[in-house]
Amino acid sequence: MNNKILIVDDTPINIQMAMNILKDQGYKMFYAKSGEMALKIILENNFDLILLDIMMPEMNGFEVCNKLKNNENTKNIPIIFLSGKDSTQDIEQAYEVGGIDYIVKPFITIELITKVNSYVRLKQLEDKFEILKG
Repeated sequence: MNNKILIVDDTPINIQMAMNILKDQGYKMFYAKSGEMALKIILENNFDLILLDIMMPEMNGFEVCNKLKNNENTKNIPIIFLSGKDSTQDIEQAYEVGGIDYIVKPFITIELITKVNSYVRLKQLEDKFEILKG
């Protein structure tokens, strides 16, 4: 299967936790510790899903998402926002900038696995449909 997932978080322990939870799901996982690094990696790979932290120095998750959604090559990659806070304002902004979902840290294992699997499957179907439409 080897679908590619990118985890973007400036806290290494959060990346490690997400990777540990998802390691048995069969994904090829990449990580970035900053928005800048994420954008570089995304240009070199074709990701099926991005897990994107909101609170990061220099460029926050909302800014990263904005750049991706305004780029023809990356606008269809589903983005799940990650945040340590569950403030209504953050959640609303996550959807407004084009996020497909929102997960509050620390992760609930089953929630992370279920959401990731669902959105990767959805992306696969959308890609197949684009090919058929093509």
